[in-house]
Amino acid sequence: SKVFPPTFRELAPPALDLFDLDEHFSSEKVKLAQLTNKCTDDDLEYYVRECGEILGVSGKLPADSQDAKHILEFIFAQVVEFKKMNQSADEDHVMKNNINNNMKPIDSVE
Repeated sequence: SKVFPPTFRELAPPALDLFDLDEHFSSEKVKLAQLTNKCTDDDLEYYVRECGEILGVSGKLPADSQDAKHILEFIFAQVVEFKKMNQSADEDHVMKNNINNNMKPIDSVE
């Protein structure tokens, strides 16, 4: 008795026309630009929610707090923290420069 290997049918190619490649492979910057060009002033709530999705903010918020108000509040808090960190770093840098500029070599002290 002979044994024949199974025959497989060729699979159809994937339906790429149904898959938005731009949406999948675009950078955040491109996605934000496309959204900005698509929206009007009347779409503000939608615009902020979509920006929150693109930037990954929505995923950091509870499911019941993913509206425009909470997204903007989260981003504002992040900006404030960033400014605080940079301000303290700038103050440290200025203080070090002042100390270094005000120090004279021991030989030049009168």
